[in-house]
Amino acid sequence: MSKVSIKKHKKSRSKLGTKIFKRVNLRFKLFYKLLETTMGQTNKNKYYYPELRRMNKIMRKFYKTPQLQLKATDNLIPFNFETEDGVIISGMKYITDPNSKKWVVSLHWFAGHKYWALFEARPFIELGYNILVFDFRNHGESESTDFVTMGASEVKDFRAAMKWLHENHKPDTIGLMGMSMGGFTMQYGIVKYNEEFSKYNIKWAISDSYYGSIKTLLVHTRNVWLKNLVSYKKVGKSINRIIKNQIQDTDLDWNDLDVFKYYESDLKMIFPMFLMHCRNDNVTPFDDSMRLFVKRSVHSRDDEILIYDYSSHCLSLKHHYYQTVYRWLMFENKIMKNDEATERALKSLGINSEIIDNNFLEKYEVNTFYVNSTKNKKKGK
Repeated sequence: MSKVSIKKHKKSRSKLGTKIFKRVNLRFKLFYKLLETTMGQTNKNKYYYPELRRMNKIMRKFYKTPQLQLKATDNLIPFNFETEDGVIISGMKYITDPNSKKWVVSLHWFAGHKYWALFEARPFIELGYNILVFDFRNHGESESTDFVTMGASEVKDFRAAMKWLHENHKPDTIGLMGMSMGGFTMQYGIVKYNEEFSKYNIKWAISDSYYGSIKTLLVHTRNVWLKNLVSYKKVGKSINRIIKNQIQDTDLDWNDLDVFKYYESDLKMIFPMFLMHCRNDNVTPFDDSMRLFVKRSVHSRDDEILIYDYSSHCLSLKHHYYQTVYRWLMFENKIMKNDEATERALKSLGINSEIIDNNFLEKYEVNTFYVNSTKNKKKGK
């Protein structure tokens, strides 16, 4: 094959691989783009942080949870940092208390941006946490690169963010939050670079609608969207071919994108994790969260898992605001042990005992699966 033919073949293969991974969350991307557009155009000359104005409107009109709105003036601070491979990442910090040494690092989903990550972490502002968010490469205001890699390159952005936070603020306590691709990138980073992350004082993490490996993500995509196009007999071969092409095109080890395998080895740093998903998720497989909960049970007995029967992908704060926020804050309190602060935060977010007793299972829910490993541990299980 001539050099020209090889070049054309590689180019077409690259387009195919990139197209597949861009399509993983295409409908999700279009949905949120349309949603943000209907809530008003961004005009930085007219509004101070117009993104907040638009996101607040989404919280009021779409989420129906005005409690999640944010007010910000000089406490919302943009900044940039650089990754190990020279990509410039757009970051932002929300300073709840300049003297606080507690931080939440929140990672957004594929096709999202840092403002979605900020609003996902909104409940923890009531507990005095400062928030750090950033746009993954090829997202928001961060620098673009050649490929969408679903975590393989994005983990470099996460590592650089953690390094920046450690060097500039030296937190005593860090909580992590990750949604969908952000959830995978968070999970992948803490196990692949376990020793590196052990110096960051991470106390807890929340994983929302993540996928455990690139292979389980692709199988789920086939089962939901492509079952008439890809025979189940050819799924294995098709996935292996896609991954092989991505390895050749990106020079990254896509076979390593598997969180589960790392729990077969010794991990120096383990901290409690709250896993959540919905059974009807058509973007990521909910059983990956179940599987990870079981895998981690050998290492951590303070994990919790919450599986809703119904909740659109990464929309638990919309469909199940009361239970989601209550479970999150009670999980954090189990580790940090500040009952008074948690009670104040719940009250500020509109969650009281009457709501918990009467509206814990919201109107769309048939059944909720919830396990608190700490309670099982106390019972000697």
